[in-house]
Amino acid sequence: MNTQRNLRSDLYSAFYQTDTSEVIEFVQWLAAAYDILEPVKILDIGCGTGRMLREFGTMGWETVGMEPDPDYITQALLVAEEFKNVTVLPEGFAGIHGTEEFNIIAAINGPFSYLVKIEDRIDTLRRMFQALKPGGLLFLDLANFLWILNNFKDRTARTATRDGKTINLVVHHFANFHNCIFTSEELFFWDDPEEGQVRINETHNFGIISLHELLYFLETQGFTKIQTYNSYKARKNEKVTGSRLMISAKKPN
Repeated sequence: MNTQRNLRSDLYSAFYQTDTSEVIEFVQWLAAAYDILEPVKILDIGCGTGRMLREFGTMGWETVGMEPDPDYITQALLVAEEFKNVTVLPEGFAGIHGTEEFNIIAAINGPFSYLVKIEDRIDTLRRMFQALKPGGLLFLDLANFLWILNNFKDRTARTATRDGKTINLVVHHFANFHNCIFTSEELFFWDDPEEGQVRINETHNFGIISLHELLYFLETQGFTKIQTYNSYKARKNEKVTGSRLMISAKKPN
């Protein structure tokens, strides 16, 4: 594993970073479908360790990444140093202040789900609408917790390899139906030749957000051409049927 400073970002990368090629091809398809013209300026909100920043930067898009987690942003800043067209800010959704600044705003791999209060979700969509240029594209990728609850597993376990070490991850899930919050308690553990067994605990709280709620909030803010998808393989509007809730919308011209 890496230094203690980067330990959490290493664990995130080991278990939650997937192949970016499908994502970037989907985003490129979305941009064309919504008539987004070059030059493109994109906000990657909740950019994590910066896996998509490198893709957008390589494409030549002017890219702004926002990430509030101090460990994840350390890695994202290293990515930004590779490009003149990539900037990273230590901000979350509340840091979106611009007016008609971006052609695309994308929240990839679930950051919108961390907004557990309805008023924060509404405020964030308002900020996003304001920050988009006329004709701009919003894309949200989040967990479909209604599907997850219908296929509920209170415990999951898996392994990954990082720097030659086998890392175990056990996750316990809990649902607070009164407050519509889904909680994941993660335990990472592995054997270290010097320290013995190392254990790291993480707790994440997510808002249980339904498609109908999100559609209502998007329409109320003024978004149009709202479409939904099940995966990054999609190339047309789809009925949501699986574990992902992916949605795109346009700010009118």
